[in-house]
Amino acid sequence: MSMGSCFKFRQILVALILGAACVATAGAQSFSAQHAKVSLVAEDSAVTAGRTLWLGVVFDLEKGWHTYWVNPGDSGEPPKIQWQLPPGFRAGAIRWPVPSRLGSGTIIDYGYEGSLLLAVPVQVPADYTAGKPISLSAQIRYLACSDVCIPATAHPTLTIPSATSGGAAAKGEFADARSHWPKAMPANWKARTTDAGDHFVLSIETGMREAQASFFPLQDAIDNSAPQTVTPTEHGAEITLKKSDQATKSPPAVKGVIVLAPNRAFEISAPVSPAH
Repeated sequence: MSMGSCFKFRQILVALILGAACVATAGAQSFSAQHAKVSLVAEDSAVTAGRTLWLGVVFDLEKGWHTYWVNPGDSGEPPKIQWQLPPGFRAGAIRWPVPSRLGSGTIIDYGYEGSLLLAVPVQVPADYTAGKPISLSAQIRYLACSDVCIPATAHPTLTIPSATSGGAAAKGEFADARSHWPKAMPANWKARTTDAGDHFVLSIETGMREAQASFFPLQDAIDNSAPQTVTPTEHGAEITLKKSDQATKSPPAVKGVIVLAPNRAFEISAPVSPAH
């Protein structure tokens, strides 16, 4: 991927919007733009007053194309969602699945290929009256990237319940998405970071020897393209992370997602202290 191309497209993202062709489905509407199809789904086919309704933005990307994580890495931009919801409904933050490392050489990005579901919790108001279908929609801005990045927008809609019984529910898709969410770090674990000059040493204590580990940073302080050296310890592991050349000072904590094995991903915030 060309970083210059991606940065150029960042600047024209607002000005350049690709037309999207819409295709009607049962209770929902999806949009097909170049190299991606975007649609809305709901985990349940009913809305309950005072409860959380899980909605999802689904990206189906053509082979060889990708979009981005909340921290895109060295180039790109994460998808942005602007919801249009009924009065009193409130959307929460996106739940981001664990990303993949994309690219090679000096340009490394964090993102997704294939199919992606970005789940969002929506709080249903306590005074909601059940029985009447509701319509929801979202304006979604994203980049689809391969050798170049193409900015696009989609405006899918969703009706709950749908005209076809059960058409709005996507329980299987949400179950799969949850299996890829990083978990909160267990309370009995410990994480800390040592500032060792041109690099950080991230230490994680899980209570057992960790033979493998990788780290996805949520900050720009880490050099994304530098190799991560993993050293197993008796009670966990240490990961050596090269500082970014653009980092002017150490953050108070190194934050991100640590992956210890398949389906063992955790959100961590490791306070930074100087080397002794």
